[in-house]
Amino acid sequence: MPSFDIPLSGLNADSTALNTIANNLSNMNTTGYKAQTTTFSDLLAQELGSSGSGDPIQVGTGVQVASNTTDFTNGSIVAGVYSDAALNGTGFFVLDGGGGQEFLTRNGNFTVSSSGVLQSANGQAVMGYPGVNGVINTSGTLSDIVLPTGQVMMPSATTTFSATQNLNSNDAIGATSPQSTIKVYDSLGNSYDATITYSKTAANTWSYNITLPQTVSPIMSAAGTVPSTVSYDFGTGGSVDKSSSLVITGPATAGGTATTAVPSFTPGESLDNYATALNSALSAAGIATTGANAVTVTSVGGVLTITGATATSGTVIQDAASTSNASGTLTFDSTGNLVSPSGNLSGISFTGLSDGAAPMNLTWNLYGANGSSTVSQTVAASAQSGQDQNGFPAGEYNNSFTIGSDGTILASYSNGQTQAIGQLAVATVNNEQGLQDMGSSEYKATNASGNASTGVAGTGGRGLVEGGQTEASNVNISQEFSNLIVAQRAFEANSKAVTTFDTVTQETINMIH
Repeated sequence: MPSFDIPLSGLNADSTALNTIANNLSNMNTTGYKAQTTTFSDLLAQELGSSGSGDPIQVGTGVQVASNTTDFTNGSIVAGVYSDAALNGTGFFVLDGGGGQEFLTRNGNFTVSSSGVLQSANGQAVMGYPGVNGVINTSGTLSDIVLPTGQVMMPSATTTFSATQNLNSNDAIGATSPQSTIKVYDSLGNSYDATITYSKTAANTWSYNITLPQTVSPIMSAAGTVPSTVSYDFGTGGSVDKSSSLVITGPATAGGTATTAVPSFTPGESLDNYATALNSALSAAGIATTGANAVTVTSVGGVLTITGATATSGTVIQDAASTSNASGTLTFDSTGNLVSPSGNLSGISFTGLSDGAAPMNLTWNLYGANGSSTVSQTVAASAQSGQDQNGFPAGEYNNSFTIGSDGTILASYSNGQTQAIGQLAVATVNNEQGLQDMGSSEYKATNASGNASTGVAGTGGRGLVEGGQTEASNVNISQEFSNLIVAQRAFEANSKAVTTFDTVTQETINMIH
């Protein structure tokens, strides 16, 4: 009697192959999906005897599924959004599966949760090495990557600056060159325009003087009320350098209102004298300075206060006190190159900043990285062609980041700065075929695969990360169609064997009866 088990085993095996092919085709657009292939092996043969020459007579007993292997080769890299990432090469991203579990995936279709957690499309947190103040410790333990949503980057005070400046060698002795201006920042993030004034004292010799005038903005202590009180905090300095755009409007003695700009005054005069001059200017402009609706200006403890004005706008500028190395001499050789000082100038400091910031300690980089001077003297118009400094103000996270090839995530802030807030972990296993498929393009390490070894992209044979990209499915549709035809023909052949066996069996039964 024929054995139905043999063609039925073929039907079962071919069904598995057809299911695998159908699954591949259904996932041909699934991000990070890896195609699978079903392979077969024959079952243990039945020995019926031996031939006259002693060779065993063996008949097979069917087929079984030997394996369902996964093709872990790269899929195509396609453009995504800024939060996406693709791995080009070996490895997997690591996801927090909860309860101490870690899942592996090639699907870098990442999003950011409302709390700032970088997560997979399935809602699991992406893991990596966190950054602290821009420094990442890749030897530490993995943790969820969290973006600095709603956070502020602290300011950084300027410590070094440079100005690319030419001084006209044809200028007469005593001539003053146009000033160099460099924007610098204090420890609280306020900005100042540091100015360098050059004066020719002899052939090939110029003196310099660095000043740091502060622009002082008003503090409205009774915002939205009329009359108002406006304060300008000059700190401990209390020395006015010049006016910027201060305008005062108040009740006029003759009725209505009157407006006056700040009066002229001597640069560097005391804040008390400036307050007196402002009161005089108010009276001269017809603004009432006595009575119930008077506008008054007072100076107490470095704070200029204007009370009773119907409108006050603009800023005033204060000189910050400078300390050592704020002035000196520059000497050039006959070819216009700076020869003295022979190195960068350190110890330039400014104190008494009106906002209460720490004293500003600066180094003037007179020489570039290649050793050439940034200040020169040639027969050309004196002019500043560039500036540089290393400080910046505070900045808010602007909900944007980039991912580098090593997986480093750089968050962008409103002050134009970026800061490393973490680095994506990349895991590898000794035997990828031993991974357990968890669905959603996620895998779990098993005893067969070996434990996952985590590190960073570009090390230990791991691939590189491509930010803003995703990895497409690696299903080859033409190959799958070819496999589909082969599997279909095999299934039909086994079906034919079943019907043949059925006919033979029926004829045998008929012979008995």
